[in-house]
Amino acid sequence: MKNGDGSQLMIIARASIIEEKRKEVYYDYGSVLIPQGMLAPEAVYFFNRENVNEVLFYGYENEEEVKFANEYDSMIEKAQVVKGTVE
Repeated sequence: MKNGDGSQLMIIARASIIEEKRKEVYYDYGSVLIPQGMLAPEAVYFFNRENVNEVLFYGYENEEEVKFANEYDSMIEKAQVVKGTVE
């Protein structure tokens, strides 16, 4: 992560819509710490692709994943949800 503390994260969700300051926002990714995993539902860390400094490993990819990735930007535009920001 850019400006992160050096912790490694594993992505477990994409295009997550969450409530933040009483409004819905989306983040490109939801993740958990490596190696701990999901310790609790509130221990999911949300961030966006512009916050990524380096990708350490690409996981499983099938045709559905490729299609989702190719349609992601269009899908987000249609959803009309504001993008959250990482401080």
